[in-house]
Amino acid sequence: MRLSFQLSALAVAVGLFIGTIPMAAFADDNQSNEKPTIVLVHGAWAGPSSWDSVVHRLRDDGFRTVTPTLGLTSLPGDVATVDAVLNQTHGKKVLVGHSYGGAVISGASSGRSDVSALVYSAAFVPDAGDSLQGLGTGFNPSGVIAHLVWTGTPFAFGSLAVIDPAFFLQFFAQDLPGPQAAALDAAQRPIAFVPVFVTPSGPVGWHATPSWYQVSGADRMIDPAEERFMAAHAGATTIEFPTASHVGGITVYSKQFTRLIERAVEATAETEQ
Repeated sequence: MRLSFQLSALAVAVGLFIGTIPMAAFADDNQSNEKPTIVLVHGAWAGPSSWDSVVHRLRDDGFRTVTPTLGLTSLPGDVATVDAVLNQTHGKKVLVGHSYGGAVISGASSGRSDVSALVYSAAFVPDAGDSLQGLGTGFNPSGVIAHLVWTGTPFAFGSLAVIDPAFFLQFFAQDLPGPQAAALDAAQRPIAFVPVFVTPSGPVGWHATPSWYQVSGADRMIDPAEERFMAAHAGATTIEFPTASHVGGITVYSKQFTRLIERAVEATAETEQ
């Protein structure tokens, strides 16, 4: 009799324990689903692989990531590419842009209630009507311009340009180990220089969407003073990595930059509650 009671009690306890497993898993799924998808947009002379370090860290922390590939032939075309990705991605999104990708996410976020935050790394932040070339007025131009390799007449409207591999590390990635910089160089994608840098931006989203900005203090592609100016103009919460190269903020400092993205997620989640 006593043994029967003990077995019955044990069966009930086991049943209750097993019954909680699906509930716990479901709770975890709900928690995961509440996290926004992080959409990471690469810059000029780069591709999605430039985000590898950040993507690995975000996924380790339970975030879903999307890394669209830009055509790099026109700003409106690249904005349309990211807009299409956003339309296909369920739930809330955080847009993250490096370099030229900052101009793309600024445009793609315009008028969208499903984008909860914008995060920039050494990135352009145009206002409506600004061109990337115009944003550089009054700041130091990059020495990389003298080291572009063209498919056609230099600076002609249809000509594509890449950075001469002999100068890629010097201007784009001087704080990276040689093999890592070489891998990024090999992943270079040419840009239609004039359409990308001269075309004015359309409407932008950062007036209505909170933003965060990481300045690369040793950037040789975009003047760090210009980065600080754009971050302040957008009212972005700003951090600076004083020794970071143009791409160093998302590679050498990937841990700290990932934390900046997660801070943006946390801050916007608090305001939405």
